[in-house]
Amino acid sequence: MVIKLQESRKNKILFWVDVSLIQFGIAKTLQEKIDSDFYIIYDLNHHLKKSFKKQNIINFKNEWYFWDHVGKIKDPDLEYLKKIEEKYEINLWNIAYGERIFYQWNSFYKFKREEILSIFEQECRFFEHVIDEINPDFLIIKTTDLHRNYLLTEMCRVRGVKILMLFGSRFGVRASISSQADTFDLHLDEKKANSVNIQSVEDLDTYLKAEHTFKRNVTSGGMNTSIFKKIIPSLMWLTKTVDEEWKEGYDHYGVTRLKAISHYFSYSLKGRLRKMFIDRNFKKSINKNEKFLFFPLSLQPERGVEIVSPFYVNQAEVIINIAKALPIGYKLYVKEHPSMRFRHWRDISYYKKILNLPNVELLHPSFNTKIILENCELVITISGSLGLEAALYKKPSIVFSDVNYSSIPSVHRLSDWEELPNAIRESLKKEVKLSDVNEFINLLERNSFPFDIFGFNSKVAERFLHGGFMVSNEISMKYLDSFIEENRESFEILAAEHVKKINQYKKLEKKS
Repeated sequence: MVIKLQESRKNKILFWVDVSLIQFGIAKTLQEKIDSDFYIIYDLNHHLKKSFKKQNIINFKNEWYFWDHVGKIKDPDLEYLKKIEEKYEINLWNIAYGERIFYQWNSFYKFKREEILSIFEQECRFFEHVIDEINPDFLIIKTTDLHRNYLLTEMCRVRGVKILMLFGSRFGVRASISSQADTFDLHLDEKKANSVNIQSVEDLDTYLKAEHTFKRNVTSGGMNTSIFKKIIPSLMWLTKTVDEEWKEGYDHYGVTRLKAISHYFSYSLKGRLRKMFIDRNFKKSINKNEKFLFFPLSLQPERGVEIVSPFYVNQAEVIINIAKALPIGYKLYVKEHPSMRFRHWRDISYYKKILNLPNVELLHPSFNTKIILENCELVITISGSLGLEAALYKKPSIVFSDVNYSSIPSVHRLSDWEELPNAIRESLKKEVKLSDVNEFINLLERNSFPFDIFGFNSKVAERFLHGGFMVSNEISMKYLDSFIEENRESFEILAAEHVKKINQYKKLEKKS
């Protein structure tokens, strides 16, 4: 396949590559098709750095290893950080509280204020250095799930760098490339006649069954990996991975071999006890004759809460606020996210706090969500796909963050807690029109493409990350290259879609 790139000069493209490795494969395939200068930032530990230092698969004009530039803590330069906030229109503390290891999800280390600010200073100076040196036209990156890659994208955005962020669509077997995850670049939308025509609930059901699925079988934390397959990588981690240089990375502050082993067994036991509590206390049926609203708990830690919706991180408090805003005659049904099993569930005290609310019921994570959507009056979600699924069941929804489906008129974007009671009352009156759903589906079709990114990530985890259980200490470049070739068809699709997006930007530049 030959792809032509519309350009009057060479583009400068910066790649961010971490252990998901997908952007590395995209870089190889793109370099075979377009004449551009490629640069790369590797977010890999010092063990994997040794492997990629030897790579000759892709010709990068320059490369940087993130952890070479973020090291020992020093007194932060507050004046510099103030200028960063002003220059890039960001709030660093807001970003910091969205980082899972800085705040409540770290069992090994409690970060001090000066440490967090020092880390931010080093990262910002490094990112500014890279942007200043190459002045890239494009940044190719995956969904930003950590503060560091999120920070890079926001700095690039203000500097005029076009972001090409790959992420999974709201429909399970489609993917999108946009300047921000879960958004559409509407200024690049190439409007054309609708390819999907939904005029009835039956049409909608047929379309979803034929084209899409919401089921995502994702490998997470090696939970699906057998104990036997964990033995060898665990021994390698204990004997080779944990060295002094590894401990210097702020991701690993406070981690020792003994603490890690203790943590693993402690949380495995806690997970079993929590699951027993869930099985005993969560409802496994609903009363279809009563009126209720539905709030699905979001998976945590996860980008959709920590980064996208940092002011709604404490979902127990969110539920309390919704309970306060309920009209008389309505209950709130809350369902635990089934994938929280990968996080060993939440503390029992967390669940008890919700169970104590008189107008709230907790549903078992195994309960069929379809039955809830068929019988509820309204869905309230922080940023999850169930707000979209609600529209597919002709139910209105309220969301707490910017999501791509908020363009549907039956979806209310909440901007202030004080407006919640009125937002609920007004949303309950809304009629969901299939024509609105049809327009959104066609918008999504135009701005996405068939690709199972979740299934592909599971392939990478199986081949290079011990089933998602642990990052390898080394990766053979020959083995990596053969993996890219084995999945040539997938990388051809991804390369074509990236070129398409680049050409859309070039076309827009010529018009302006």
